[in-house]
Amino acid sequence: MKSASQSIESEKLDFFKVLNLGIAQIVLWGGSYFLLSVLAKDIMAEMNWSYQQVYGCLSLALLVSGLLLPTVGRTIQHSDRHAVLLFSGLVMAIGLIVIGSSSNFLMFASGWVIIGTAMAMGLYDALFAAIGKRYIFNVAKSLVWITLVSSLAPSVSWIFTSYILDSFGWRNTCYIYAILLIISIFPIHLYVFKNKEGNKSTLKKETFRSSVELFRSKLYYLLSANFTLGSVISTTVIIYLIEILLHGRIEMSMVLVIIAFLGPSQAMARVIELIIGKRTAIEMSFISTIIIFLGMVLIFISPILAIPGVIVFGIGNGMRSVLRGTLPLSVYGRDNYALIIGRLARMPLLAQATAPFLGGYLIQQFGMVFFLCVISFMAIINIFLIALIKQSIEQYKLISIHE
Repeated sequence: MKSASQSIESEKLDFFKVLNLGIAQIVLWGGSYFLLSVLAKDIMAEMNWSYQQVYGCLSLALLVSGLLLPTVGRTIQHSDRHAVLLFSGLVMAIGLIVIGSSSNFLMFASGWVIIGTAMAMGLYDALFAAIGKRYIFNVAKSLVWITLVSSLAPSVSWIFTSYILDSFGWRNTCYIYAILLIISIFPIHLYVFKNKEGNKSTLKKETFRSSVELFRSKLYYLLSANFTLGSVISTTVIIYLIEILLHGRIEMSMVLVIIAFLGPSQAMARVIELIIGKRTAIEMSFISTIIIFLGMVLIFISPILAIPGVIVFGIGNGMRSVLRGTLPLSVYGRDNYALIIGRLARMPLLAQATAPFLGGYLIQQFGMVFFLCVISFMAIINIFLIALIKQSIEQYKLISIHE
């Protein structure tokens, strides 16, 4: 009885492990995605680079991350040592050291290529893949808890990075953050993903062959389209939210108050998921997609509805980030999970890298109203995609039963 109980405990994430992974995600997101929010102004002032040059490097990092994620997924599926996650902090630290030492734009951009590699190795998609492979019990619930903790990343990382920046300058901020990554990420991931006896890779030729068939299936393409559209919608709305609100003739002081509701509402989404946790992942996808659309409508139609609109949109978007891990897990199970999540993450990240440029082009060439119509139309398409996914899941599970 005791050994069986110990075996079950080793197959599930306890609260302390979840908390540690959430903290690791805060540190990793702060050293990559949210870094330029604080450092960009000082970098542009010292180096005399344009806004497009500096933020273009973040897009470059997202592009690199999207291209590498399928390889990362395969590596996690094949490997038993989780080296990808273990060394993500070290790789990101190297990227920050290169950025802090950069004397020209090529060196600066190279640092972001390294950071993009680390993002593929250590952020949500790689983490979800590793958890899905390593643990058996309460995986979906654990993913929700991890994203709940890591939803504090913008607030925590902005405050921490701003404090270092004010005291030491942007170059030393990169070096100090690199030290933080080196001393925190490796031990956290080593503790959470330590190998247990018999934890060997179970990838067989038959499993690999079946995964190839999955990547050619209608269900896979529908999921990929849904995740990609969701990524484009959320990225463009968040990036251009200030411009959207200003277009609605809202004063800048009020705009800043309104956008402050976005972060807490995304954290609220995780709490809501824990409360209504008995619903299936596809049901949660339906709720998330419809809520995102409703939030957009509220934001677009009237300044009076902007605050509830941002809150509703934030809740839907917060749910969407969790579903990137839980929906593929509920559909495909643990077999090939790392491979599938790595593949599914590629197009959304590539879209996320190009979305700011496409959004800016639409606004400049056709105006804000046209841009809002395009984004709304994409959100409606995404709702229909969820309906098609639900139908395909039922067919897929029927075929699996007969096989």
